[in-house]
Amino acid sequence: MWFRRKHRVRAKPFDFSTLPIPETPALEDMVSEGVMLAEFAARMALKNQIVIGALAESLSYDPEYYAESARAVLTEVIRESEGSAQLAEHKREVAAGRGGVGEHQHDYRAGDTANLRRREDVNLAVADRLAALRDDDDYVARLVARARDDAWGDIGQAITARLDRELQAFTLTDADADYWNRRDKRMRQLRREVAQLARESSKA
Repeated sequence: MWFRRKHRVRAKPFDFSTLPIPETPALEDMVSEGVMLAEFAARMALKNQIVIGALAESLSYDPEYYAESARAVLTEVIRESEGSAQLAEHKREVAAGRGGVGEHQHDYRAGDTANLRRREDVNLAVADRLAALRDDDDYVARLVARARDDAWGDIGQAITARLDRELQAFTLTDADADYWNRRDKRMRQLRREVAQLARESSKA
């Protein structure tokens, strides 16, 4: 049986010039988003410190200790924002003397100086906002509490995984009469560790 081959219709290339020009976000919106992202990065870094302290160093949870850690983490994030602002300033100064159209997204020319200035302003504003928050004791306490809550899930999973690995090391045979005694001992140890972590969390 012969089949008639369908004629392919070649699609017309998309005309990107028909797309609407996106509006430039307000400076305050860009600063707020930058602060939000910086806060998330700081919280994750602090969470990792709490997890390592609990599992690797057997440290008790101390809100005051981690408040200092939170300020140190925020200081590092502030430095990163200030560094980004300085980099944008340098690129703007270089671009100001270059005409024409850039060959790639990092090839800045005179026409890009306004956007680079805006990037510089945003990063400086983010750094200033974070510096004020770093000196706010209530904000730091809330940041530590959120990091602790994030860490709690990771700590519980790590303890459970460690117990599972230990239990899997045993071979279940009739000859291993002591297996269940050892299993019960490790289960009791797990419950003690979880209860201790719960008590420390409730005191914060």
